[in-house]
Amino acid sequence: MKLIRIIPSLLIKDSFLVKGENFENHNYVGDIYNAVKIFSEKKAHELILLDISSRKKKTTFNINIIKKIKKEIFIPLTIGGGIDNLDQVSRIIDQGVEKVCLNSNLEQNLDLINLTANKFGSQSIIASIDVKRINNDYFIFYENGKKKSDKDLKKYIANLENAGCGEIILTSIDREGTRKGFDIELYKLIQNEVHLPIIAHGGASGIGSFNELFDNTDISSASAGSAFVYFGKRKAVLINYPEKKELDLIMTKYEGKNISNG
Repeated sequence: MKLIRIIPSLLIKDSFLVKGENFENHNYVGDIYNAVKIFSEKKAHELILLDISSRKKKTTFNINIIKKIKKEIFIPLTIGGGIDNLDQVSRIIDQGVEKVCLNSNLEQNLDLINLTANKFGSQSIIASIDVKRINNDYFIFYENGKKKSDKDLKKYIANLENAGCGEIILTSIDREGTRKGFDIELYKLIQNEVHLPIIAHGGASGIGSFNELFDNTDISSASAGSAFVYFGKRKAVLINYPEKKELDLIMTKYEGKNISNG
Protein backbone atom coordinates (compact mmCIF):
# COMPACT_ATOMS: atom_id res chain seq x y z
CA MET A 1 0.00 0.00 0.00
CA LYS A 2 1.20 3.49 -0.83
CA LEU A 3 0.59 5.63 2.27
CA ILE A 4 0.35 9.18 0.98
CA ARG A 5 1.62 12.11 3.04
CA ILE A 6 1.38 15.72 1.86
CA ILE A 7 3.35 17.97 4.20
CA PRO A 8 3.55 21.77 4.41
CA SER A 9 7.15 22.90 4.88
CA LEU A 10 7.47 26.41 6.29
CA LEU A 11 10.52 28.64 6.58
CA ILE A 12 11.12 30.91 9.55
CA LYS A 13 13.54 33.84 9.53
CA ASP A 14 13.91 36.06 12.58
CA SER A 15 10.66 34.60 14.00
CA PHE A 16 8.59 35.42 10.89
CA LEU A 17 7.21 33.21 8.13
CA VAL A 18 9.12 33.76 4.85
CA LYS A 19 9.31 32.22 1.39
CA GLY A 20 11.89 32.50 -1.37
CA GLU A 21 12.92 30.85 -4.62
CA ASN A 22 15.93 28.61 -5.23
CA PHE A 23 16.96 29.25 -1.58
CA GLU A 24 17.28 33.00 -2.19
CA ASN A 25 15.31 36.28 -1.89
CA HIS A 26 13.18 35.32 1.08
CA ASN A 27 10.18 37.60 1.51
CA TYR A 28 7.93 38.12 4.50
CA VAL A 29 4.75 36.04 4.20
CA GLY A 30 3.04 36.48 7.54
CA ASP A 31 2.59 35.40 11.12
CA ILE A 32 3.90 31.92 11.81
CA TYR A 33 1.38 31.18 14.56
CA ASN A 34 -1.61 31.98 12.36
CA ALA A 35 -0.22 29.79 9.58
CA VAL A 36 0.43 26.73 11.73
CA LYS A 37 -3.02 27.05 13.31
CA ILE A 38 -4.66 27.03 9.86
CA PHE A 39 -2.71 23.94 8.78
CA SER A 40 -3.71 22.18 11.98
CA GLU A 41 -7.37 23.10 11.46
CA LYS A 42 -7.17 21.77 7.90
CA LYS A 43 -5.69 18.55 9.33
CA ALA A 44 -2.45 18.56 7.37
CA HIS A 45 -0.74 15.18 7.59
CA GLU A 46 2.32 16.71 9.26
CA LEU A 47 4.11 20.05 9.48
CA ILE A 48 7.79 20.89 8.96
CA LEU A 49 9.23 24.16 10.33
CA LEU A 50 12.77 25.19 9.41
CA ASP A 51 14.56 28.20 10.87
CA ILE A 52 16.83 29.37 8.05
CA SER A 53 18.36 32.18 10.13
CA SER A 54 19.59 30.01 12.98
CA ARG A 55 22.73 28.77 11.24
CA LYS A 56 23.89 32.29 10.47
CA LYS A 57 23.16 33.45 14.02
CA LYS A 58 24.80 30.29 15.42
CA THR A 59 21.69 29.48 17.45
CA THR A 60 19.16 26.69 17.35
CA PHE A 61 15.39 26.92 16.90
CA ASN A 62 13.80 29.24 19.47
CA ILE A 63 12.29 27.05 22.20
CA ASN A 64 9.72 29.73 23.12
CA ILE A 65 8.39 29.65 19.54
CA ILE A 66 8.10 25.86 19.73
CA LYS A 67 6.19 26.05 23.02
CA LYS A 68 3.70 28.52 21.57
CA ILE A 69 3.28 26.54 18.35
CA LYS A 70 2.63 23.31 20.25
CA LYS A 71 -0.27 25.05 21.98
CA GLU A 72 -1.76 25.94 18.57
CA ILE A 73 -1.56 22.65 16.68
CA PHE A 74 -2.69 19.05 16.95
CA ILE A 75 -0.70 17.49 14.11
CA PRO A 76 2.81 15.94 14.06
CA LEU A 77 5.57 18.55 14.02
CA THR A 78 9.15 18.48 12.70
CA ILE A 79 11.63 21.19 13.71
CA GLY A 80 14.90 22.04 12.00
CA GLY A 81 17.52 24.76 11.97
CA GLY A 82 20.92 25.07 13.63
CA ILE A 83 20.77 21.75 15.47
CA ASP A 84 24.33 20.66 16.18
CA ASN A 85 24.27 18.36 19.21
CA LEU A 86 22.20 15.90 21.21
CA ASP A 87 21.43 18.42 23.94
CA GLN A 88 19.70 20.67 21.42
CA VAL A 89 17.78 17.69 20.02
CA SER A 90 16.68 16.76 23.54
CA ARG A 91 15.44 20.25 24.35
CA ILE A 92 13.34 20.30 21.19
CA ILE A 93 11.84 16.82 21.58
CA ASP A 94 11.13 17.50 25.24
CA GLN A 95 8.63 20.12 24.04
CA GLY A 96 6.53 17.37 22.45
CA VAL A 97 8.03 17.71 18.96
CA GLU A 98 7.83 14.43 17.06
CA LYS A 99 10.88 14.81 14.79
CA VAL A 100 13.98 16.91 14.24
CA CYS A 101 15.33 17.77 10.80
CA LEU A 102 19.11 17.76 10.43
CA ASN A 103 21.01 19.20 7.47
CA SER A 104 24.26 21.20 7.36
CA ASN A 105 25.65 19.75 10.56
CA LEU A 106 25.61 16.26 9.03
CA GLU A 107 28.30 17.28 6.57
CA GLN A 108 30.85 16.66 9.31
CA ASN A 109 28.78 15.01 12.05
CA LEU A 110 26.96 11.83 11.09
CA ASP A 111 27.43 10.71 14.70
CA LEU A 112 24.57 13.04 15.68
CA ILE A 113 22.14 10.77 13.85
CA ASN A 114 23.43 7.72 15.68
CA LEU A 115 23.26 9.44 19.06
CA THR A 116 19.74 10.73 18.42
CA ALA A 117 18.54 7.35 17.14
CA ASN A 118 19.91 5.58 20.22
CA LYS A 119 18.14 7.98 22.58
CA PHE A 120 14.88 8.76 20.78
CA GLY A 121 14.58 6.20 17.98
CA SER A 122 15.20 6.49 14.24
CA GLN A 123 11.61 7.63 13.68
CA SER A 124 12.52 10.95 15.33
CA ILE A 125 15.11 11.92 12.67
CA ILE A 126 14.65 13.43 9.22
CA ALA A 127 17.87 14.03 7.31
CA SER A 128 17.57 16.93 4.89
CA ILE A 129 19.55 16.83 1.63
CA ASP A 130 19.58 19.76 -0.80
CA VAL A 131 20.78 19.15 -4.36
CA LYS A 132 21.42 21.07 -7.55
CA ARG A 133 21.57 19.64 -11.05
CA ILE A 134 24.83 20.46 -12.83
CA ASN A 135 25.63 18.99 -16.27
CA ASN A 136 22.97 16.29 -15.90
CA ASP A 137 24.26 15.16 -12.53
CA TYR A 138 23.11 15.96 -9.00
CA PHE A 139 25.36 17.48 -6.34
CA ILE A 140 24.76 18.03 -2.64
CA PHE A 141 24.81 21.57 -1.27
CA TYR A 142 24.65 22.64 2.36
CA GLU A 143 24.42 25.76 4.55
CA ASN A 144 21.21 26.92 2.86
CA GLY A 145 22.50 25.90 -0.57
CA LYS A 146 25.61 28.08 -0.38
CA LYS A 147 28.36 25.44 -0.18
CA LYS A 148 28.93 22.48 -2.48
CA SER A 149 29.78 19.13 -0.91
CA ASP A 150 32.26 16.70 -2.40
CA LYS A 151 30.19 13.72 -1.24
CA ASP A 152 28.52 11.39 -3.73
CA LEU A 153 24.73 11.65 -3.38
CA LYS A 154 23.97 7.92 -3.45
CA LYS A 155 26.79 7.04 -1.04
CA TYR A 156 25.75 9.86 1.29
CA ILE A 157 22.18 8.58 1.42
CA ALA A 158 23.48 5.09 2.22
CA ASN A 159 25.62 6.53 5.03
CA LEU A 160 22.61 8.37 6.48
CA GLU A 161 20.60 5.17 6.48
CA ASN A 162 23.40 3.18 8.12
CA ALA A 163 23.80 5.86 10.79
CA GLY A 164 20.17 5.38 11.90
CA CYS A 165 18.22 8.05 10.05
CA GLY A 166 14.45 7.49 9.94
CA GLU A 167 13.61 9.28 6.69
CA ILE A 168 15.03 11.75 4.19
CA ILE A 169 13.65 14.98 2.78
CA LEU A 170 15.29 15.48 -0.60
CA THR A 171 15.02 19.02 -1.97
CA SER A 172 15.69 20.19 -5.50
CA ILE A 173 17.20 23.66 -5.10
CA ASP A 174 16.55 24.29 -8.81
CA ARG A 175 12.81 23.77 -8.32
CA GLU A 176 12.38 25.16 -4.78
CA GLY A 177 9.82 27.96 -4.70
CA THR A 178 9.30 27.94 -8.49
CA ARG A 179 5.98 26.06 -8.58
CA LYS A 180 7.14 24.34 -11.78
CA GLY A 181 6.56 20.80 -10.52
CA PHE A 182 8.77 18.22 -8.84
CA ASP A 183 12.01 17.05 -10.46
CA ILE A 184 10.70 13.60 -11.34
CA GLU A 185 14.07 12.46 -12.71
CA LEU A 186 15.74 13.14 -9.36
CA TYR A 187 13.32 10.95 -7.43
CA LYS A 188 13.41 8.17 -10.01
CA LEU A 189 17.21 8.18 -9.67
CA ILE A 190 17.15 7.94 -5.88
CA GLN A 191 14.04 5.89 -5.06
CA ASN A 192 15.81 2.53 -5.33
CA GLU A 193 18.96 3.65 -3.53
CA VAL A 194 17.44 3.67 -0.05
CA HIS A 195 15.02 1.66 2.03
CA LEU A 196 13.97 4.72 4.03
CA PRO A 197 10.94 6.87 3.26
CA ILE A 198 11.83 9.79 1.00
CA ILE A 199 9.98 13.09 1.20
CA ALA A 200 10.13 14.89 -2.15
CA HIS A 201 10.41 18.67 -1.88
CA GLY A 202 10.79 21.54 -4.30
CA GLY A 203 8.54 22.78 -7.08
CA ALA A 204 4.98 21.76 -6.20
CA SER A 205 2.33 24.07 -7.64
CA GLY A 206 -0.76 22.31 -6.40
CA ILE A 207 -2.55 18.97 -6.25
CA GLY A 208 -1.55 18.19 -9.85
CA SER A 209 2.14 18.25 -8.93
CA PHE A 210 1.60 15.70 -6.17
CA ASN A 211 -0.38 13.43 -8.49
CA GLU A 212 2.39 13.62 -11.10
CA LEU A 213 5.01 12.67 -8.51
CA PHE A 214 3.00 9.78 -7.06
CA ASP A 215 2.03 8.50 -10.53
CA ASN A 216 5.56 8.46 -11.91
CA THR A 217 7.69 7.40 -8.94
CA ASP A 218 7.56 5.08 -5.95
CA ILE A 219 7.63 8.12 -3.65
CA SER A 220 4.57 8.50 -1.45
CA SER A 221 5.51 11.51 0.71
CA ALA A 222 5.92 15.05 -0.55
CA SER A 223 6.37 18.48 0.94
CA ALA A 224 5.73 21.99 -0.34
CA GLY A 225 5.99 25.60 0.75
CA SER A 226 4.96 28.03 -1.99
CA ALA A 227 2.01 25.87 -3.04
CA PHE A 228 0.58 26.23 0.46
CA VAL A 229 1.28 29.92 1.14
CA TYR A 230 0.71 31.55 -2.28
CA PHE A 231 -2.22 31.79 -4.66
CA GLY A 232 -2.06 32.73 -8.34
CA LYS A 233 0.75 34.01 -10.55
CA ARG A 234 1.09 37.22 -8.55
CA LYS A 235 1.80 35.23 -5.38
CA ALA A 236 -1.03 36.57 -3.28
CA VAL A 237 -0.52 35.22 0.24
CA LEU A 238 -3.13 32.59 1.04
CA ILE A 239 -2.51 29.79 3.52
CA ASN A 240 -4.10 26.72 1.96
CA TYR A 241 -4.07 22.93 1.95
CA PRO A 242 -5.93 20.34 -0.18
CA GLU A 243 -9.54 19.80 0.82
CA LYS A 244 -10.57 16.49 2.37
CA LYS A 245 -12.25 15.37 -0.85
CA GLU A 246 -9.05 15.95 -2.84
CA LEU A 247 -6.98 14.05 -0.29
CA ASP A 248 -9.49 11.19 -0.17
CA LEU A 249 -9.25 10.82 -3.96
CA ILE A 250 -5.47 10.56 -3.79
CA MET A 251 -5.56 8.12 -0.87
CA THR A 252 -8.13 5.90 -2.59
CA LYS A 253 -6.16 5.94 -5.84
CA TYR A 254 -3.17 4.28 -4.21
CA GLU A 255 -4.89 1.97 -1.76
CA GLY A 256 -3.74 -1.59 -2.28
CA LYS A 257 -0.75 -0.68 -4.42
CA ASN A 258 2.28 -2.56 -3.16
CA ILE A 259 4.76 0.29 -2.95
CA SER A 260 7.44 0.17 -0.27
CA ASN A 261 9.37 3.46 -0.54
CA GLY A 262 8.05 6.62 1.07
